[in-house]
Amino acid sequence: MTRRTLKRQIRKFVSVMMLLILIAGAAKFSTEFGCPLKWLESVYKFIIDMSLLIFTIGAAYLANIFQQRSNFITNLKDEWHEIVRAKSSLIVYLDKPNRSVDDYFHAYQQLSQCIDYMRIVYRNVGETDKYIGKYPYESLHDMRRSIESVDPRKGQVTEDALLVARADIWDTFNALRERFLEELDLETPERPIIASGVKRKKKEGAAL
Repeated sequence: MTRRTLKRQIRKFVSVMMLLILIAGAAKFSTEFGCPLKWLESVYKFIIDMSLLIFTIGAAYLANIFQQRSNFITNLKDEWHEIVRAKSSLIVYLDKPNRSVDDYFHAYQQLSQCIDYMRIVYRNVGETDKYIGKYPYESLHDMRRSIESVDPRKGQVTEDALLVARADIWDTFNALRERFLEELDLETPERPIIASGVKRKKKEGAAL
């Protein structure tokens, strides 16, 4: 469950709860002011009698949507780990001085698995019963196309081609990271170290 869906579900829940409160309040005060509609008093009593059940259902509903959100975040983090591993395998392959076809297959396999693992996190954009839709993060396929451009089975690969593929993969990965991680609601650390070359301030020894 994405952040947007979670907020939408919570808004619906709050709206229903507020509506019940307004109905109960209107029924309660209508009897106080001598409203001739006697059935309003019955409505108020019914809501009061059902309040425990309403609370139980509401609590179960909230627990369910937050559990879905938690599962989604877990799957999202797992997929990000797969993306990072795939990217690292591609970069390592491109940087190796004595790369082999087996090394290429290993890196390509990790990326291919990563692309398919996306299916447990997101469905295609614009997917319907009639249309397949678009892959949610085409950047992974851009990385695939970059590594396929230096496939050793196609013949001699030049160093320039390797450098171009490496730069493209890094650029694509950085673009993907900016969008993919937004769903995790990352925050700035309380005590960041933003200066380069910072050393430990504590001294050797102990206070006795």
